[in-house]
Amino acid sequence: MNRFLTGVALAAATTTAAYGASAPNPPTTAAAAAAAQGAEPALSENYFLKAAQDSANSGDSDAAVQLWQSAIVYAPDDPVPYQQLAEFFAHSGQNELAQQYFSLALEVQPAYAPALRGIAMLDLASGNRAGAVAQRDILLHACGASCPETAQVEKALGESGGVLDRTASPK
Repeated sequence: MNRFLTGVALAAATTTAAYGASAPNPPTTAAAAAAAQGAEPALSENYFLKAAQDSANSGDSDAAVQLWQSAIVYAPDDPVPYQQLAEFFAHSGQNELAQQYFSLALEVQPAYAPALRGIAMLDLASGNRAGAVAQRDILLHACGASCPETAQVEKALGESGGVLDRTASPK
């Protein structure tokens, strides 16, 4: 419950701080337009996830964030909406928020590979190679070398230079 309340409080602060208080945006998806006209779409986590992605793709950041937050409210014990919102923030250059939402995804499901990959990529982008290697090691332990997330982190580490040590973590 504490994680849920933290996520909701963080979500509310995020919307206000990152985007400011602004006038409501017109609906950007067919489902949102139908809802605005009184037709009731089937509300579910999947509905909110798809609508959030549609809004993000159309450039409506405010709506996308609110829809991912709604998905979190619908499914607080699923790491997917936290991880997708974190990815959105990472691609928007809001790395602190991305880190917070990746961490919330890991609170929901420890060793959740997409969140571990996200944190590793944030670490690497900020110059924290040791942190990225540590996340890679957790990925190796959690889902193995054939896991797509492990391969993505391995590739990024290799491209960032240096020899990869797959036998030991940095101390």
